Amino acid sequence: MTTQPKVLIFENSYILANYLLKLWQTIAQQAIADHSQFNAALSGGRTPAEFYCRLSTLDDDALWQKTYLFLGDEHFVPAGDKENNFRMIKSNLIDYIHIPRANVHAIPTDVENAAVAAEHLKHELVGHFAYQRKSLPAGRQGLPTFDLVLLGVGEDGHTASLFPGMDNIADPNLVTVPVSLPHFKNDRVSISLSVINNARYVIFLVLGAGKSEILHNILEESFVCPASNVDPANGELIFLLDKEAARKLSKSFIGAHQQDALSLDATVKQE
Repeated sequence: MTTQPKVLIFENSYILANYLLKLWQTIAQQAIADHSQFNAALSGGRTPAEFYCRLSTLDDDALWQKTYLFLGDEHFVPAGDKENNFRMIKSNLIDYIHIPRANVHAIPTDVENAAVAAEHLKHELVGHFAYQRKSLPAGRQGLPTFDLVLLGVGEDGHTASLFPGMDNIADPNLVTVPVSLPHFKNDRVSISLSVINNARYVIFLVLGAGKSEILHNILEESFVCPASNVDPANGELIFLLDKEAARKLSKSFIGAHQQDALSLDATVKQE
């Protein structure tokens, strides 16, 4: 990555979730003031569940009316399956907020296959973001520009459902990607690396000692993997970590990159 990441380290996941709630609200308000809507791509898995519970307490109907939620990736499993990302997000967040149903874009898993689901997501993204094309610089007009993309990272360096060894991960023309790998029980669908890198804010949420090794490799060792290829062209890259996830980062790296919450808040509000 060439973008210099901003790194914040928190004592625990509860404090982190509370901070991310405030950061979310600031970015959303900034986006609405700038272009009348806030567009976010949400991550799945277990890690963000606590944050979604905290986010569900955001009592701001005016903000939610202008918020549009997409999924960064989805497991191609039935809607009620425990591996279904939308099921987790719905039960922790969407069921508790006053957001118009039309503003919530699940990835369909009741279609023929993951390739069809990926094409459906692409169609929704291209249609929804059509308003922005005239206002974007040349070269960025064909890609959605999310205001915020929330990501996690796997111990193998994957992010969203972009995994090591995928042949087409760097294709700049892709908007969505169907994912079928031999060691997976189920296929997946993901937004592309190009879409992630076109976002205004990309925030990695990383918790636990199990992620400390890959995090060190990504941030300090130039380890090549999908997560290390996240490099917003015109946006901010932020890592929010608990102290266990950060335990293998060197003092020199932390000293050079760590932000305090107040200074990051001030930077976001100025942009």
